[in-house]
Amino acid sequence: MPAAAFLGPHHLVHRPDTPEGFLLAATPPGRHRFGFSAQLPEAHPLFSDSTAPFHDLLYPMESLRQMGVFAAGRYFRVPENRRILLADCTMAVTALAPWERGGAGAAQLTLDLDMTPADVVRGVPRTMDCRASIAIDGKRCGTVGARLVFLMPGVYRAHRAHSRRESERAAQGPSGLPAGHGVPGPELVGRHSPRNVLIGLPLAEDDDSLVFPVDIPAAREVLPDSGSEVPTALFLEVSRQAALFGVGELYGLAPGHAVLTDWAATFRGFAEPGLPLRCAVRPHTSHAPGEVFRDAAGRPVAELGLTFTQGSRVVAVVRTSVLQIC
Repeated sequence: MPAAAFLGPHHLVHRPDTPEGFLLAATPPGRHRFGFSAQLPEAHPLFSDSTAPFHDLLYPMESLRQMGVFAAGRYFRVPENRRILLADCTMAVTALAPWERGGAGAAQLTLDLDMTPADVVRGVPRTMDCRASIAIDGKRCGTVGARLVFLMPGVYRAHRAHSRRESERAAQGPSGLPAGHGVPGPELVGRHSPRNVLIGLPLAEDDDSLVFPVDIPAAREVLPDSGSEVPTALFLEVSRQAALFGVGELYGLAPGHAVLTDWAATFRGFAEPGLPLRCAVRPHTSHAPGEVFRDAAGRPVAELGLTFTQGSRVVAVVRTSVLQIC
């Protein structure tokens, strides 16, 4: 099982489709089903630090990724020397009420997971599709998905070296914030603690876009799985913070009373931890600047597109929707 340092106490149950599915050495890699359960954090320094009264979206997404990494070796024969990368991921809130905090006792998160290998060569997959439905206290309330890629060590080194060369051509300066650069108040990015603020104030802005510097050293201190690379969770957390700040500046919404309801990201190459990273935010739709649309309950929703760059190289593209809770 994955280490409990991030997830806390949790359970993962294998649910094969057929009796033969238990005989992992005798069956070719195919879809496997799992059940995951854990208590949602109540006193975590990051996941319990939201100004909005909702459970943190990062927890189920990171849970899915960690379960996929664990299952790759345990159930899908992926060798330990393969580098496991996240190619794309999505998350959607389908019912908002179960996400609200404040009930009696800790809330229970469950994920019904399907993991399907692809591009299988000699019994070893090169990619794996992970999909799950989310339930909190037994109520279905969302979906989450991710596609993992398993790279041979030589292929990984070549890709990483190419990405580094491309970024170094145009990316100059520290991997943190520029010297003397200010940071937004935590309430402007949906947090209470200044420690969890991972972006600086906008470097540039106009009527319909903002560009933020990303504080990679700060992110590596507070986010899970910060190894030799930029942690995957950075892109969700930074895009959320930039989106919440952005809806305040671009739409006049209140960041402290807003929540992301849809999130989809595609990753391109590698982000280097030693180089500056930027996040640009702009409206995703063709609405007039500052114009939002309304959901079925009449609440304002802003759709944003975010682009992460190192120098001139795009490392991730994100689309998200931010719902104002009135």
